Amino acid sequence: MVYLALNSIQKENIGQDFTVGGFTHNIRDHGGLIFIDLRNDQGLLQCVADPSKNSQAFKLAEKVGNEYVLKITGKVVARSPETVNPDLPTGEVELEISDLEIISEAKPLPFDIHGERNNMAGEEIRLKYRYLDLRREKLHQLLQRKHDLILNVRNWFSAQGFMEVQTPILANSTPEGARDFLVPSRLNPGHFYALPQAPQQYKQLLMVGGIGKYFQIAPCFRDEDPRSDRHPGDFYQIDGEIAWADEEDIYEFSKNLITEVFSKFSDKKLADTRNILPKIGYFEAMDKYGSDKPDIRFDLAWQDAKEVFKGSDFKVFADLCNNSKSRIQALVIKGQVTNFSRSDLDRIQDLGRNHGLPGIAYIQYFEDGAKSPLFKFLGETKSEELKAHFGLVTGDLILFVANPEREIVWKAQNAIRMHIASKLNLIDDTKLQFVWIDSFPMFEKNEETGEVDFTHNPFSSWQGGIEALEQAQANNTLTDLVARQYDVGVNGYEVLSGGVRNTDSRSQLKAFEIAGYTTEEVQAKFGHMLQAYSYGSPSHAGFAWGLDRLFMVLEGEDNIREIIAFPKNGKGLETMTGAPGKVSAKQLKELGIKSE
Repeated sequence: MVYLALNSIQKENIGQDFTVGGFTHNIRDHGGLIFIDLRNDQGLLQCVADPSKNSQAFKLAEKVGNEYVLKITGKVVARSPETVNPDLPTGEVELEISDLEIISEAKPLPFDIHGERNNMAGEEIRLKYRYLDLRREKLHQLLQRKHDLILNVRNWFSAQGFMEVQTPILANSTPEGARDFLVPSRLNPGHFYALPQAPQQYKQLLMVGGIGKYFQIAPCFRDEDPRSDRHPGDFYQIDGEIAWADEEDIYEFSKNLITEVFSKFSDKKLADTRNILPKIGYFEAMDKYGSDKPDIRFDLAWQDAKEVFKGSDFKVFADLCNNSKSRIQALVIKGQVTNFSRSDLDRIQDLGRNHGLPGIAYIQYFEDGAKSPLFKFLGETKSEELKAHFGLVTGDLILFVANPEREIVWKAQNAIRMHIASKLNLIDDTKLQFVWIDSFPMFEKNEETGEVDFTHNPFSSWQGGIEALEQAQANNTLTDLVARQYDVGVNGYEVLSGGVRNTDSRSQLKAFEIAGYTTEEVQAKFGHMLQAYSYGSPSHAGFAWGLDRLFMVLEGEDNIREIIAFPKNGKGLETMTGAPGKVSAKQLKELGIKSE
């Protein structure tokens, strides 16, 4: 039997015989002795071929090249004191080769698999030869830690009384916010399955079926544009649903999962162990940080400035003060005025313009006095009122952003805030700061069509039930309706989304009607859901942790592709196998499909 656990071969094994297998990590000819560093996923072991001990094995060793796959039998011996390697678990011993077999030769590799981050091969070539890239020690370690995390998650959920249930991969199309991947049905020509964007409907139906606590390490499929934190096509999530649970139950559950599992799989430390998961409402998060997944490892929050500009002669801002949907936000940067040159302020202006703002106002509080074009509009009294309102002193810099469209202001706020945090080195990469965001609006206006649409999950409930929904519709205030939905962010990334489900068929039908679905469409797509709830259901709430994105943050990686075994590139292509690829005319004919 080939012994795989190379790292476990220690000085206690001196005198014992082993047969080991692996890749040739390195080979060195030291004038009469050939040293082979053998590597596998269980460690690295130095093996030595000595012609005086076995001439046949030595002659074969002379033919060995890097990355050859070898099977070696030999005796464990102690290294001489001057050759001990304290950096290796096996550094005090070596294997004296008595038999060597070349299992597989290897051509020269297309890139150096042992290059460090700064001199590593480019991503495209590494993805094309991903099976070679997988030989990298770091990638091995990442996949091992990801396995350990998933195993611990499974064990933890099981200990909490959850049942893992596998839901269908071939499902029906649902409005989850992204395009579906469609699969034509050969047995039912003209009909299509959809790969599930999430197991949403099935896990809710499990609650109707009397499964009180469900979870799954669930594959999900969404036809979305790739980003550094979003893998195109397929990803995995820790999916869960709990009967009789509400928002507070999921909140407490999430805190426990963070402290008892997630935080143990990162070198980063929880930023605040007394308040592991602070709660922030959606509109508060947007007004303070311009993001519903804010990075709050640093204290740099925007403030409402309407009170200061109300009634002022600065008409550009004053005219916005009576509009509840408009925003005038201020960012105070304490003691940093001299660290922002004219070019720095121009860069901030560019960020604002990139997000739809015509300009950004600011006041600089220098030692020789405050300077700003705003003063000629505000006058001395209002300028002093502003200074007192924000507690400004010499050395401070204050920025102002404003627009009648709050969404434009929010986007600019987030971009400017993160830019300044980076410039001032405020971001502590050794910390994890989770944040709970709730009180999302149930509906939003579609920017392209102007129609009302669901903001998040269409199967969530909202505060006030159907009475509140009908009143909001009558008053044209649907975007003010508060959903019983919640997210969790960490270090600026969204890692959980969930909600308390709507188990009332009548109000669910009404919500879909408001979002533009006809009764026929709802019955065709979701009739089974409405029917299921008509037979009785406990209240229930659920969540989905983005496993890949969460692990990326825990590991401190910048790109989600680094922690996926076989990822697609930034264009959604899997260059190793050539996916997506064309299929034969015969296959298309069987499915009743024509390709232009």
